[in-house]
Amino acid sequence: MNSEKQTIQQILTFCQWVIASLWIYQGLIPKLIFQVPDEQYLWQQLNIAPSYMAWVISLSGLAEIIFGSLFFWIQHKDLHWLNIISLIGLLILVLLIYPDKIYQAFNPVVMNIALASLSVISLHCIQALQHAKPE
Repeated sequence: MNSEKQTIQQILTFCQWVIASLWIYQGLIPKLIFQVPDEQYLWQQLNIAPSYMAWVISLSGLAEIIFGSLFFWIQHKDLHWLNIISLIGLLILVLLIYPDKIYQAFNPVVMNIALASLSVISLHCIQALQHAKPE
């Protein structure tokens, strides 16, 4: 593999590992391990019955862990587009339910834009690798 292609592959791999780690963290820490009040409030706003709350939060955490794990093994543009679309949808949902979150520290606007930006960089890397000259 030539030097330029190798550098692009390293950037893509780095982006994918960060995306995977952040999705896994978001599924594991606030949903599976701690089930933080913000997660409970979000599902209450979506009219989930209290008796199902812990189960739904855990299931959403598991889904995030599975989705994040895909980035460890799959380098495909469709996965990154799904990530970008998901992050936009989640951001809109959070802004509808928690409008005051947009001006607080460590807010979802910053996190979602940063995470989506890693997918934009990954999309450029994937395209560059597909159009790279063979060795």
